[in-house]
Amino acid sequence: MDPLLTAEDVSRLLKVKISTVYDGVYRGLLPAVRLWKGRRRSLVRFRQADREAGIQARPTNATKSSAGGGR
Repeated sequence: MDPLLTAEDVSRLLKVKISTVYDGVYRGLLPAVRLWKGRRRSLVRFRQADREAGIQARPTNATKSSAGGGR
């Protein structure tokens, strides 16, 4: 079984803010495992395989700049 990653681990690996990670979970863009659901916040963890699939599906800066055409 793969180890579960914290939101802090994922934010460090993706080089984004931790709030962006939680926003991705809320919007359904990042698959997460909910371990506990509280009134204000849930305890979530991320599977290593899901994170790797998310990175491959995420557009890169090179893709965005080349798709925009020349200025």
